[in-house]
Amino acid sequence: MEMCYTASCSASCADSCVNASQINCSIDCCNSTGCLNDSFASMMMMMTTPVIPTTAITTPVPTMTTTTPATPANVNKCRTGTCTGEKCYTSFSNSQACSSSQRHCQLKKESVNSNLQWTAGCTTNCSGKPQCKSTTVPPCHLECCNATTTSCLWLNGTLNVPSFATRGPRLHTELIVSILSLIAISFLL
Repeated sequence: MEMCYTASCSASCADSCVNASQINCSIDCCNSTGCLNDSFASMMMMMTTPVIPTTAITTPVPTMTTTTPATPANVNKCRTGTCTGEKCYTSFSNSQACSSSQRHCQLKKESVNSNLQWTAGCTTNCSGKPQCKSTTVPPCHLECCNATTTSCLWLNGTLNVPSFATRGPRLHTELIVSILSLIAISFLL
């Protein structure tokens, strides 16, 4: 009998597996990015441990097929979380993988029901949004940075809005046009 394991997102978890012969059950269920890594590692160790037969009869070792969504090692990530309080964001430790259209990480400050709410995560574009300074009324961004393979968010209360993130991708276009203009003028002289 061939075993097949599938990792996926679901609104609810299947019943837990009680024994190895049970089907359509859940070996592990969790709610954070990367939380199944340990489960897969232990399953791989169980499946790759050599079987030493105790009798002269040998039986084939079942193979395991694991289906997991492909996550490239170079995918951009941002710390993620939502909390209410003055500096509650300093405890955000979970990361989320950003899609190819989400080029920035943000730490956004908002006022929700007269409470200060902080939201961190991937976003398509936070450049040009109001920066959180002492006189800024929420909503504003304390951090807006270019997403990297490790989160660019500092989460320490310091304003983190690099010039490229505030200007957006037009910076490269303006720079290239300026350089090309200088080269064209130099050829004319």
